[in-house]
Amino acid sequence: MAEKENLSALFDGDTTDRRLIDALENDVSAQEAWKSFSVTRDVMRGDVPQHLNWDIAGSVAAALENEPTYSGETAENVVPMHVSQPTPEVARSGMPSWLQQMTQVGMAAAVSLAVIVGVQQYNGGSVTDPVLAGAQPPVLQTIPLSGSAEPVSLSREPLQSTSDEAQLMEQRRRVNAMFQDYELQLRLNADDIADKNDLLTPEVSIQD
Repeated sequence: MAEKENLSALFDGDTTDRRLIDALENDVSAQEAWKSFSVTRDVMRGDVPQHLNWDIAGSVAAALENEPTYSGETAENVVPMHVSQPTPEVARSGMPSWLQQMTQVGMAAAVSLAVIVGVQQYNGGSVTDPVLAGAQPPVLQTIPLSGSAEPVSLSREPLQSTSDEAQLMEQRRRVNAMFQDYELQLRLNADDIADKNDLLTPEVSIQD
């Protein structure tokens, strides 16, 4: 570091040490540093030669060879680890029955809640949106009032669309059907668990 600082001072004209000049004539590394200083000064001044040969690829390749990550020695020491994952059937078989029921109940409740929220949002948007609510075009009133001529005016009458009512009834029917299917699944699961418990319970015979 001190040698480069002295060369930089000599290059800038801050010193005229004869020993540095003699070392520059015989030292190859000092000559390379002097060349680097010269190129840096030319670049800063905008006087870069057109046919400048920089061996950047060789320097990068040499630096990569010294990196431990890209060397062949560390690659041989890497051992792949294979972790086996259980299948869904095996994972469910290890779960207790009450936990399986709670999981099914949670999934059914989440689906039902999502359907109900979606229906409410759709119904709320259909009321505020005149296009979805099936609003009729404005009606012209041309009949004069109180026997005098009145100007033609526009009026909007709140009319309910039968198609919206049919869609609402269909959505309610689907939600009710989902709830009925959910209750049926719960009953079937409860019956299966009761049958399994009956099979596992040993029969005790009482002898007189």
